[in-house]
Amino acid sequence: MKNLFKKIIFLLILLPILSFGQINQKVWYDGNSRAMFYRDALSGDLKDIDTTSTRSEGEGYTAIDLGMHFTPNDQIEIFSEIRVKNDFGYMWGSGAYVDLRRLSVRGILNDRISFNLGDMYLKQTPFTLNNFDQELSKHEPSVFQAYRDLINYENFYLDNYWRMQGLQTNFSYTFYNAINSVEADMFASRVRGVQWLGEPELLMLGGTSLIKLENSLVFAINHVNSFEVQSSSLDTATYYNPVTNLQLKYSKKINSLTYRLSLDFGGSIRGWEKNNGSTIFETSGGFVKAKLKAVAKNLKSSVSFRYVDPEFRSAGAQSRRVNYISSPSTYAYYTNNSILRPVSMLDITSDPNIYNHKLSTSLMQYNTLYSAISPYGEATPNRAGVDFLFDYKNDEGSILAVADMAFFQEIIGQGTEEKRSMLSSGLSFTAHIDKITGLKNKTMFEASLNTEAVNRGGSELESISFNSLLISAGLSYELFHNFKLISGIKSFNGKGNEVGAQRDEYDQIIGYELLDYDSKEDILMLGLQYNFTKDIYFSLQTNQIDIDDRTNEISQLSLSRIYFMFNMNL
Repeated sequence: MKNLFKKIIFLLILLPILSFGQINQKVWYDGNSRAMFYRDALSGDLKDIDTTSTRSEGEGYTAIDLGMHFTPNDQIEIFSEIRVKNDFGYMWGSGAYVDLRRLSVRGILNDRISFNLGDMYLKQTPFTLNNFDQELSKHEPSVFQAYRDLINYENFYLDNYWRMQGLQTNFSYTFYNAINSVEADMFASRVRGVQWLGEPELLMLGGTSLIKLENSLVFAINHVNSFEVQSSSLDTATYYNPVTNLQLKYSKKINSLTYRLSLDFGGSIRGWEKNNGSTIFETSGGFVKAKLKAVAKNLKSSVSFRYVDPEFRSAGAQSRRVNYISSPSTYAYYTNNSILRPVSMLDITSDPNIYNHKLSTSLMQYNTLYSAISPYGEATPNRAGVDFLFDYKNDEGSILAVADMAFFQEIIGQGTEEKRSMLSSGLSFTAHIDKITGLKNKTMFEASLNTEAVNRGGSELESISFNSLLISAGLSYELFHNFKLISGIKSFNGKGNEVGAQRDEYDQIIGYELLDYDSKEDILMLGLQYNFTKDIYFSLQTNQIDIDDRTNEISQLSLSRIYFMFNMNL
């Protein structure tokens, strides 16, 4: 308690001093301020069956993240972000804390070489370093923005970048001949620190070299190597995982169409070695991706082929967002048996605490029910197939439509010579009804449909037949300027059978588990939202959540939720 007040007093004293000391220099602030509250109440049959869980529960807090930028000269910027947070229900700072959320130093050397030391955001390709989107989020309606903003912000999800710590530097040089420019980006990151009598220190080194030619041809080399430092632990074996991705890109405009051709290929090595240099286990695998994209005024279309070897491994590309071994925030334990509730669509949609923001050296667990085809993004191993994408937008921007389809097959069968065949499809539609009909009040309708199907032939024990369907929709109507009535739905159905793989410490399959699914989940939402500006808004909504796993009577949950969020980007 005393330490908390000391920290707050220190901040209050420090800020004016810093500002005064930099009066002739640049000092500016940004950040985020947020107030959040939700309340859940049990409903449905479980309310009468479960006599140990509370009838209702909830939480709330206010928080401010103050980002301070100090630029003593044109070449250096020091950035820090401090969080002050207080949970509702506590007075005089008893439920508050002060934390350092981000810290970095950025600069430019000789007007050519830039560097960033401390916290940084890194991304390369979908096969080397990429934070791919979580399941059940494809074409999500904007009426769920309050939930999504919270998850992305709390877990440092910026597009598909990973938030890491270390040193990053890049430079570019422009030529005036056949070579337009040369660019290079290099980084060194400490993924995991030294742990006492535990896992060794984990580092990641990588970089991208890019050459742009005058004929619109681009050649790039992307490389990352994650490895454990042998001297930092008493472990007898340490991990290493170098991954290389070569890229060729070419674009050309013919009449009113722009064609873009890209080719990605490369491979990985993954293994463990003893202190004496001998290898305990090592595996390697490659990948190829070819893509052709055509861009017109109103239409974008693409077709691509992808092959990923069963033994391809990339910690930076295959690490997942959703952590299925975490405990949900909402009714983590339920029923009279106090069973840990499995992560559901409710948690994936609304709970930032079940998300991962660290790279994993092994293939993380996933739920086949929600992500049967590409649980590790484009880098999912043991896949070969094609996908198609069509993206349409009319001249007025009042209608947007996206359609996609993908067909994949396993390269090798798992536990059998039979191979899975996989089909996914998606369709989304957005209509600004006010622009189409001439309504005075802004009205927008969004709808999407996404399906997955997995099949495998063979005997009764080998055969697989699984299907899932996610339907999402949202409607917003402007009651008056910047004040909207919003409503939405997310409905998921999954049914069939699958076979889950059990892996050892080296990610090798050692057994299989028969899985049966018959699940239905719904989230209904109705609320109000007021936008002061694009980055300042509040949302007040009520949700009805229903989870029904028909294969297990106790895996049912019905909730009524009241949710409030005020968000302000400073």
